[in-house]
Amino acid sequence: MPALALAALLVGSVQAAPLPAEWWWYWDRPANKLPVPRPGVGAAVLTRHVYFSGGRVIAVARRSALTLPPGVVSIPLIHVEVDPAQPFAGTDEQRNRLRDLVVAEALVARRPPLIQLDFEARQSQRRFWTAAVQAIRERLPTEVRLSVTALASWCFGDRWLAEVPADEIVPMYFRLGKARDAFIARSAAGIPEPRCREAHGVADDEPPWPVALPGRRYVFLGARPTGQNPRTPPVGAGEHDPAR
Repeated sequence: MPALALAALLVGSVQAAPLPAEWWWYWDRPANKLPVPRPGVGAAVLTRHVYFSGGRVIAVARRSALTLPPGVVSIPLIHVEVDPAQPFAGTDEQRNRLRDLVVAEALVARRPPLIQLDFEARQSQRRFWTAAVQAIRERLPTEVRLSVTALASWCFGDRWLAEVPADEIVPMYFRLGKARDAFIARSAAGIPEPRCREAHGVADDEPPWPVALPGRRYVFLGARPTGQNPRTPPVGAGEHDPAR
């Protein structure tokens, strides 16, 4: 039996169970700088970086070891960056390479049927982003759900997510800078984009979001001061820039 088919059978054989209502994003940092999840909280672990530089694709596995306590539900997270110093080619080969990397991570045995793609696409990259999500969704087994992160602006005036073939969209309400107050006011009036009501992301090193946000909760674990108790639970990648 082909390895890909066998892996798909292994994923399908894992008994479906309710997924956690809250997940913590575990970025690629030393384990002693990351808190231990509370009981019932899932871990979305960055397992692979993908860099697009011109027409190249550079895939790098997680560099920092991370051991989670027994019983913690974890899912893989693929983080994508585009080299700003090189014109992005956005070729079919790059799209297919990203698709294959995401699908390979999703088919690792004993993980729950969910994988997340974190790709903060600029406006000029949206066509590529949409095509990549479509290609990933078509190649994943039907029982594996695809979650994608989104900039908060995509859920309000700059709406273009209605036809995106992802199973979950996670708008990121952090690193918003001076726009934070405006997004708070907008969210208090309701999220206009229905696709953005399934989940939300906040950061534990920013003030709590003062109004209720809908759906499953993802928490970005910010930088921790030296000597902080690693078991201190967050309230909700310094490398992220969801305001752009």
